[in-house]
Formats: sequence, structure tokens, C-alpha cells
Amino acid sequence: MGVTETPTPAAATQLPRSLAWALGSGTILQGLNSAVIAVALIPIAEHYGTSAAIPWLVSGLYIAAAVGSPTGGRLADLFGPRRVYQVGLLIIVIASLLGPFAPSAEWLVADRVLLGLGTSLQFPAAMAIIRREADRRGSTVSGAIGVIALCGQTSAALSPTLGGVIVVLAGWQGIFWANLPLVASSAFWVWRAVPADPPRPRPRAALRQVDLPGAALFVAALALAMFMLLSLGQRLRWWLLPVCGLLVVLLVLRERRATTPFLDLRLLAEHPRILSTCLRGMVTFIAFYTVFYGLPQWLEVGRGLGPAEAGLLMFPVFGVGVLSTVLATRLSSRWGPHRLLLLGNSALIVTGLLLTLIAGPDTHLLLLVLANALLGIPTGFNNLGNQLVLHEGSPAQAAGSASGLYRTAQYIGAALSAVLVAHVVPTDTSAGSAAMADGVAGIGICLMVIGTVLLLAGLVTSRRRRRANR
Repeated sequence: MGVTETPTPAAATQLPRSLAWALGSGTILQGLNSAVIAVALIPIAEHYGTSAAIPWLVSGLYIAAAVGSPTGGRLADLFGPRRVYQVGLLIIVIASLLGPFAPSAEWLVADRVLLGLGTSLQFPAAMAIIRREADRRGSTVSGAIGVIALCGQTSAALSPTLGGVIVVLAGWQGIFWANLPLVASSAFWVWRAVPADPPRPRPRAALRQVDLPGAALFVAALALAMFMLLSLGQRLRWWLLPVCGLLVVLLVLRERRATTPFLDLRLLAEHPRILSTCLRGMVTFIAFYTVFYGLPQWLEVGRGLGPAEAGLLMFPVFGVGVLSTVLATRLSSRWGPHRLLLLGNSALIVTGLLLTLIAGPDTHLLLLVLANALLGIPTGFNNLGNQLVLHEGSPAQAAGSASGLYRTAQYIGAALSAVLVAHVVPTDTSAGSAAMADGVAGIGICLMVIGTVLLLAGLVTSRRRRRANR
């Protein structure tokens, strides 16, 4: 009598690819709008006649995303993830239509904040939809999550080059127009492929479960800290320090008492590995985004390249970053996360040193391509290593909250990188060649310092773990 073979779960219970790609079509918008502006910052500064707003054009989106991502996840649980996903797309449309007509740089910053709120909602909503549909169908989620990750990596890899082409063809305003066909496609695809949400409670009752005061205190504290840091080397706004400190105290008191806190400080206190991973992720992303935004500005101002050329030269950073992620994934089962971080931070030091030594106003472009390619190595190894450590150190019932905290830490690092770039890279085209050389050397020094701090901290942590296991 023959034996009937049971289909393997991986083959029989994967979520439909149409669902995964539909969700991925909207999650690419966060990475796209984060990256595409990197080569448009100098044209925007020239259009408005000031470079003072450049740090806020970068950090405004990330501060909004740091609030919108965890809040969006909570709203998805309350109102339904498909609704939240679509509301995010609507916000993107509004911001994309208003951005090109901003009357001043300050209004453009406000528009970028609105854009950051819109683009921050798709990812948590997509994760909630995947989890809901997997539970309903009895399916596995690995394939769908892999599609979402692929969309994010591809978006980050192609956006600087794509942004350069858009700026050349349509001006800096084109980076906003480019969202419209993508949003239309995503909205239609989600409408067709994603099942509708069930009825939800009344909005007023549901919103009571969202920690709006905690989110407001967080934004105020981070924005004031950036104002103070940006004033370094000029007329220091020292009076912001006690105000910022007071806001942090109020935030801690609020989050410790809140039933559903915006920042789960109790989880960080109870699980030190989550806290250390979030701090390490924040510092790592300061380094990453210092390169991400600093190098294109230096290439355009210091080397006189156009947006398209600068975007093309940034492609190796992200292309190699994708490849290093694949390699790190294959090595992770044998090496473990701490060795991945050791290699990633060592590569960060080496590439920072190389950038400091070779990059200058007269450096051959092939050497810059080599340096940019090497800068992609720390990206993949550090990111995967941090995520694996976070997975190991998080209890199963708090995995979602830990991931939300880590994502917020990444956005904080991205926002703070704008401060480093503002102090290191000259944006005035009248700056001399010496200032330009110092600018790119400053980026390299920042990478070396950050890599060294992370490397030493990792070695100390590994030694403590070995002692504890004896």
C-alpha cells in the first residue's frame, strides 16, 4: 500500500506572492524618499538661497518616522492595518503635491515632516497584515517578509542614482512628483490583493490607547537637542540644554506610567541586551547616514559633479551593501552575530581610514568608487548582526515592541547624522579646496571614531559573556 506524501509547509502554506508584492510596493516609499533627496540637497539650497535648512530636510523626515512607525503599528492594531496603510499613501500624495510649491525652505522642511509621517505607516501596517493573513490561512511568513526586505534593499540601492537622474530631468521638484505614480500603483494593488479590515471601535475610544503625549515629548526633546547641537561652533544655544533635560525627565515619567507607552522603557530596563542593541544601532546608523548624505554633498560642492554623477558614484555603497547582507546571512549560522559585528565595525574603521587618506579635490574617481564599494561592507554585516542580537535578547511576547524600539533608534541615528554632516561638510560653493578636503576627511574621521567605539564595546561585551558562561 503506497504512502501518501504530505506537502511540505514551505511549499503548501506560503502567503500569496501577490499579497507580498502589493505590500512591498508601498514600503519602498520610505527608503525612496529617504535616499532620493541626498543628491537634491545642494540644488534645493541653491534654489532657496540658503543651506541652513539642509540638516532639517534630512532629520525632519526621520524625526517624523521615529514617531510615525511605532504609532502606526499601534493604529494598525486599533483601526485595521489596511486602513492605516492606505491613509499613509494619502498623506504621501498630499505631501508630494505640496512639496514642489513650498514658498520657502522652512515650508519644505514642514512638507518633509508630513512626508515622513506618511511613509512611516506602510511598514508596520504591512507587518500587521502579513501576521493577520498568516494566522487566518495557517501560512508561513518567511516568503512575504523576504519580499518586503528585498523591496527595501533595492529601493535603498537604486534611489541615489535614480534621484540624480530625476533632478537632471525634472529639477529637485521631480523627487516629489516621482511619488505619485508609485502611490497610485500601490493603492490599486493593495485594494485588489489585500483583504478588507473588519469593523473597528469608534475612533475617539481607540485613540485613547495611543500615547500622544509621550510622542509629543519625544519629538520636542529630540528637536531641541538638534537645535542645540547645530549651534555648536557658532552662538551656542546653551539655554536649550536644561529645557531638553526637563523634557527628557517628563518623557521618562510619562512612559513609566503610561498603559501603552510610546517608548516602552520598562522593556529596556528589564532586558539590557535590547537597550544595548538599540544604542549600538543608533550609533551605527549615525555613521551610515553621515556617508549617505555627506558624500553626495561633498561630490557636488567639492568636486563640482552634477546630481546624476554624484548619485551614480553612491551606487557602490548600496550595491555592495546588498551583497554584504547576503554574505552575512550565509555566514551567520557559523559565525554568530558578534563575529558579524566584529567584522562590520573593523571594516568601518578601515574604510574610514581609506577615505581620510585618499579622498580629496584631486582624487581619481576610480579610487572614490573603490572607497564607496568598501563602505557597503559594514552596512550589511552591522545591520544583520544587530538584528540577530536583538532577536536573541528579546522575549517572544515582546518581539514586536523590541523591533519597534530598534527602528526608532535607527531613525534617531539618521536624524543626528544630519548634525555631523552640517559641521563637517561645507555646503558653500565658495569654500576653498582645503576646506573641501577637510570635509571629506572629517567624514572618514567620524567613521573611524564610531567604528572604534563600537568595536571596543563589542569586545568588552563578548568578554563579559564568555566569563558569565564559564
